[in-house]
Amino acid sequence: MKKTARGLLVTPALLVASALSTSASLTGAPAVAIPDPLPLDWCLAKASESNPDIAADAAGAEAASHRIRPAGSLEDPRLGYAAVNLPVGEWNFDSTPMSGNQFDLRQKLPFPGLLSSRQAAARAGAEAAEETLADRRRTVAAEAERRWAALAFAQRALHITDANLDLLRQITEVAEAKYRVGAGLQQDVIRAQVELTVRLEERLRRVAAIHTAEARLAALLDLPPASAFPRTTELKDTAGLPTLEPLLERLRETSPLLRALSKQVEKAERSQRAVELESYPDFDLVLGYRIRSSAPGDPVAGDDFFTGGLSVRLPVDRGKWRARVAEQAALVRRAKANYRSALAQLGDVVRSAHADLERADAQAALLTTGLIPQARQSLASSRSGYQVDKVDFLSLIDSQTRLLDAELSLVRATADRRAAFAALEGAVGEELR
Repeated sequence: MKKTARGLLVTPALLVASALSTSASLTGAPAVAIPDPLPLDWCLAKASESNPDIAADAAGAEAASHRIRPAGSLEDPRLGYAAVNLPVGEWNFDSTPMSGNQFDLRQKLPFPGLLSSRQAAARAGAEAAEETLADRRRTVAAEAERRWAALAFAQRALHITDANLDLLRQITEVAEAKYRVGAGLQQDVIRAQVELTVRLEERLRRVAAIHTAEARLAALLDLPPASAFPRTTELKDTAGLPTLEPLLERLRETSPLLRALSKQVEKAERSQRAVELESYPDFDLVLGYRIRSSAPGDPVAGDDFFTGGLSVRLPVDRGKWRARVAEQAALVRRAKANYRSALAQLGDVVRSAHADLERADAQAALLTTGLIPQARQSLASSRSGYQVDKVDFLSLIDSQTRLLDAELSLVRATADRRAAFAALEGAVGEELR
């Protein structure tokens, strides 16, 4: 078994389906193997594997890791050649003892500590990129669950609408039968037909909502836009409600986004230190070797010459370097401000998602134990009463509408609970179910 981004088990069949889906996209085959019914963990696995935003951040993290070694390395040495002191009249190397073939090797030596500071900054940047990738995976997983829940709601809303259409047709038949025998009113028949038309129009909206939810889920999973999904598995989530205070207290440690921004602060501070060290002198080491020929009057009889030297860069324009250090100091302040802003925003998301969870639980409990049973009982009573002329037709339609609204509200609350839990886990950065 394999775990997805949320820790759910992925069965071998789901892995095969995901592999077939990937193979189809690579080969251009139109068919995509989507399991029926559609489970959430398949969507999570597919999103982790195929989502382009995750792929982009993974490539960015890999690129950042490759910057570490070059940041701490010396610049490449430079090899030079010069034909030294070549007489213009003779154009040879043996007319004067000063002539020769000169080879130079130069190496730039930065101020001590500069390379290590640059490498530390690059390492912090790579760690920030890894945390950004982890945050992206959490964000995409949360969004995948939200879009899966939206599709599940749209499918179930259509099912409830169809069931109520059947019920409304039965009510219409009763109204027409009573009218035919003179026991009912024509306006009841007309009202029933109007209600039926309204529900048929609502059904069109439900079908369009399914297509919209399918398109949004397909985009997240990197599937063809026209992909059609089967009915989802069970929408209800029975996980307990987590306590809010510990989530807020652990937010700095659990959130990959905050860890990424913390590393960005470290990177900015290391970069500032590197710029400060750049404002100090650096050195160029020069080693030279001159190949000579023996010439008349040469006191060393044609021996080769060796040269060694050291040059120093003089950073005399201090204003330029003060400006660069001030720039980096401003970037440090910006990184710290970004961290504080993200911490406040995540705290707000956690509180809001937790409140949405509490509301969804309370609403589902109220609908399940109170409103829906009462609405069903009221509808049954109204239907019986209408058949014996003890309840008017308007009251019967109102009872049927209240039941429809209550059933839709329950499914909506169930889907909202999924979405709120996904948002909470995405903000906190850890699994809570």
